[in-house]
Amino acid sequence: MNQETQNALDLLHRGHKVLLREVGRICKKHGINWFLESGTLLGAVRHKSAIPWDDDADIVMLRADFERFRKVVRSELAPEFYYVEPDELGKAVFDFVPRIGLKDSSIRPENPEDAWYGGGIYNHLLIDIFIVDDVSDSNLVHKFCYGLVVLFYGLGLGHRYSLDYSQYPGASGIAVRILSTIGRLLPAGWIVRMYDRVTRLETGKNRKKGRVYYGNYLFQDIPQIYQKEWFAPAKDVYLDEEAFPGPNNAHMCLKTLYGNYMELPPEDKRTQPHMQPEYVVIHFPQEL
Repeated sequence: MNQETQNALDLLHRGHKVLLREVGRICKKHGINWFLESGTLLGAVRHKSAIPWDDDADIVMLRADFERFRKVVRSELAPEFYYVEPDELGKAVFDFVPRIGLKDSSIRPENPEDAWYGGGIYNHLLIDIFIVDDVSDSNLVHKFCYGLVVLFYGLGLGHRYSLDYSQYPGASGIAVRILSTIGRLLPAGWIVRMYDRVTRLETGKNRKKGRVYYGNYLFQDIPQIYQKEWFAPAKDVYLDEEAFPGPNNAHMCLKTLYGNYMELPPEDKRTQPHMQPEYVVIHFPQEL
């Protein structure tokens, strides 16, 4: 890793903690549970800091907490920050993840693809908010609901800036072509709102088995099943000796997602897919 990349990552990691503190401030005020998640949690557990080569940040909330959060976040955020839901990108669908960003920041050059998604709203320092939804005690019900998730995910692909069909081999490629073509005929916002609705169909139906899943996660990881008891109450984890809330059973959350999560990936996998170092510019709020 060259010095320019290292300097950019140091700036991003500092900025991510600023965003996390702002989330923590709001959640503490309203008694909302939240947790570090994905690579951000992995960094806290494995490195006691951000993963050295990681260029994004992630948090997670149980569905009930997220619904409370989304009602208050816009009125509570300091003016330097913004909140964006995935149905607010006009005619585009990027994914199904709400985000909080720092306004006075950029992480890569402006380009037509970024402009497609809400006028470049994702070309800022951001944290992703994943949502933990209930999994029905009935496997049949869950399979049906998961099928709806796949359906609306495929429809949403029709509103991507571009779509590389070579990433979807065999039957999945045929399904993607059909669903994305149909999706282009449907309003982007409606698709996103329907996706949000179908991920909530199993709410309250997991009282015996206590199973949950990440309804708006990366598509290939949505099938992973977790236990609700692994999350709350939160247990502190640390980024550079600063405490943040992690899941109560971070070990099982990380093991389910990554397998042997303490093993470092090979050198060629330690990449930065979101930022270009020479374009990283972050102006921090003075009080933070």
